[in-house]
Amino acid sequence: MSIFTMGYLIFKYDIFKRLAEKGIINKDFSDCYILKYPKHAELHNKDMVYKIDFDEFFRLNPKLKGKITVIERPEVDSTKAFAVKEEVEARRKIKADFWEKRKKSKQKTA
Repeated sequence: MSIFTMGYLIFKYDIFKRLAEKGIINKDFSDCYILKYPKHAELHNKDMVYKIDFDEFFRLNPKLKGKITVIERPEVDSTKAFAVKEEVEARRKIKADFWEKRKKSKQKTA
């Protein structure tokens, strides 16, 4: 019984299964990037965000190292409203820059 429960939890929280079911991920992960903070990491895939364990993610998927852009960010001081606002603006800028870079690289290959 416990083996089935453990298997269920592994499959339930499998990020690749969720991404594959929705059909919004490219096989080469070209539209993905990771924001790495000191205490956590987030996988951004188009308009969806997944919290991941950075070390475990690349330990389980060593072939993805170097294929997904990793952007290191400082930890946000959530006690200051200005710091949170700056982080939101920085995320917006990162997303815009990433998509602009992707468009340019796709135009070069076309």
